[in-house]
Amino acid sequence: MRKILALVLAAWFLPLFFIVVTANHVLDTVSKPDVVIGMVDNAEIFNYAYDHLMENLVHDVVSKGVEVDSGLSDSSEPMTLSFDDPDVAAAAITSSLETLVPREYLKQKFEESMRGVVPYVTGKTDEFEIDLEVQERVRAVPDAVRVLVLELNLIEQVTDDLLVPQIAEFTSQISGNALGISFTEQENEDNTRVIFAPEWVEQQLFGAIDEITPYFAGDSDGFEIEIELDNRVVVVGEILKDKIKAEDTLYQLVFTKVIDPAIQNTVDQSTSVGFGVSLSEQEVTEAVEVIAPRDWVRGHGDAVIDVLVEYMIGNSDDLNYSIDMSERKAAAVVELQGLARTKLVRTLEVLPTCGSSAEGFSAAAAVTSGKVPPCLSGGPMINIALNSFVPKMDQQVEAFVVDQIPGEISYSLSDFGSQAGGSENPFEDARKRVLEGLSFSEQDLLNMISDENDPESRADAEEKLKTLAAGVLITEKDFIDALGPDLSQQFEDVRGYMKTGLAIRWLLWVVVLIPLIAIAFIAGGGWMGRLKWAGGVAAVVALIVYLGIGVGWSFVDVAIEQNPDFAVDVNPEFRTDYPRLAAELESDEPVVRLQRALESWQRGWRSQTVPWIIAGLLAFAVGVVWPRTKALRGDRKIPWPPLGKTGGPSAPAPAAVPPPGTVTDVAEIDLDEDDDLDYKPGEDDPDLDPDSGSKPGTSGSQF
Repeated sequence: MRKILALVLAAWFLPLFFIVVTANHVLDTVSKPDVVIGMVDNAEIFNYAYDHLMENLVHDVVSKGVEVDSGLSDSSEPMTLSFDDPDVAAAAITSSLETLVPREYLKQKFEESMRGVVPYVTGKTDEFEIDLEVQERVRAVPDAVRVLVLELNLIEQVTDDLLVPQIAEFTSQISGNALGISFTEQENEDNTRVIFAPEWVEQQLFGAIDEITPYFAGDSDGFEIEIELDNRVVVVGEILKDKIKAEDTLYQLVFTKVIDPAIQNTVDQSTSVGFGVSLSEQEVTEAVEVIAPRDWVRGHGDAVIDVLVEYMIGNSDDLNYSIDMSERKAAAVVELQGLARTKLVRTLEVLPTCGSSAEGFSAAAAVTSGKVPPCLSGGPMINIALNSFVPKMDQQVEAFVVDQIPGEISYSLSDFGSQAGGSENPFEDARKRVLEGLSFSEQDLLNMISDENDPESRADAEEKLKTLAAGVLITEKDFIDALGPDLSQQFEDVRGYMKTGLAIRWLLWVVVLIPLIAIAFIAGGGWMGRLKWAGGVAAVVALIVYLGIGVGWSFVDVAIEQNPDFAVDVNPEFRTDYPRLAAELESDEPVVRLQRALESWQRGWRSQTVPWIIAGLLAFAVGVVWPRTKALRGDRKIPWPPLGKTGGPSAPAPAAVPPPGTVTDVAEIDLDEDDDLDYKPGEDDPDLDPDSGSKPGTSGSQF
């Protein structure tokens, strides 16, 4: 009956043991950093993050291109830096990132963080400190960037994708509409390589990195990156000069953009010089163009560009160019007089012939008075008319040139602006950018990461930058500050609960030991019997739990493999932007990694039962073997006789006398091995009293 009761208790002990083992492992998970570290190591999370996640992310970014704001123009659209071979570029960038942040470093910091934070969260410690040692990582940036630039031929790529479009826009602002000069796509590319020579770009890039690195490494209090553009504008000016010389566009530059607008402002659409002859504005302009020597035009073309460059680089505060037209006016008088005479001849030639003497006399009178006759009486009259009209007309043409064509033509910033787009802004903006250059300082960085109009935000950004420069040291104070007052109080309460719970976790094993001890005392008839029952039940139950966890977990693995819902589900926008990373996340690999991590946790769960199996088997073995080893040693003892009513030994009970001649072998007397009464008399019993009246090999009274 006792053994049946013990078996019932053992059946109840099984789920209790399972619950306690599970609870103990959960407590180990949240209180022992090595449990989580082991899960991460088993899943090879860091290798997966570097070899799969980061590589695919970089490949997606590289394939899509990197948007960069060059800063050459406020109105410029962001440029896209693309790569001819995304696979090679992604591999190089990934390698560079791992150089800067090695996976071993990240793994080390993770483990240090777990060993610092977990004891704090569980209340074992009241503080922790995590030093990320970012200074050493930052100091490795210049070398890593130099290697990356060389491997990817990044200077060439930056020139093609960023600088060429920007230079095309920049030169169009100062040459296209304003100067009447346009460049082909190939010319823009070639010019960019002249303006931004690879060695110059490389010098600026590496110089900027070398300037900013000490600041982030905490070796300097600030940084100032400056890239001067004024010398680049001078190169642009030389390119423009070569352009107008090579294509003979000086006439278009000087006349169309400088002289012609001035003439249009001073000369009427049509001006009469007498005798039925008129000079148009176009004719005046054409006359000036005809009489302008090429050297004269070339000189003014170069001068216009020089003035523009001087203004752009800040050597002059105004864009104003003047052309002395005195020599051109004298030449224009001669040219226009000849034009007027030609037009006068044509006018006279188309006059009808006088039909009568009266008409002839009338025509002669008109000529004499300086008027165009209504008709001519013959060919000689044309010469007479010309001799009469030309001197007066030449005087009128000269007076017209003197009055209408300015002696000096000024071309100002407003003139450039109106031809470039109707305002001065294109040149003002370009000039401002050139004068300022490309600059970036810690103040610009602050403006990027904070709200200029919010003092608190700016102060917070400044504090973060100072912290970064001094070294990223994370403590419990940072953790508490991040939580805020309300959450921090709740967190402290949780810490207190966990500290208390871990302090009394030994009660879990008390809960296990109590029914185990009860089973031992109920079923065991002696200490060795109790040891056998306790050890046997503990070993069997622990083994059942061990096997049960393994079998049960196999069903979980099958369910995970068969259920697609366990896979990561990314949204369509993310899939469009990062196709390779999305495909990786939606693959089976993340689930496999999770399974590996959980498998490690499950092994730790099962291992909770192993000490019980071993201890139970040892206890059971001792309970079985120990009594037999005593018998083999002959280690026997005679128990004290029970006391009588008088306090002395009680009379022995009469022993049953065997029939005469019967021999009883002591080996056949089998007392309960669970009893401590291990005495089994035999003929070789050294403890047998020869005076007791018993004979060797016979049964007698033993008590």
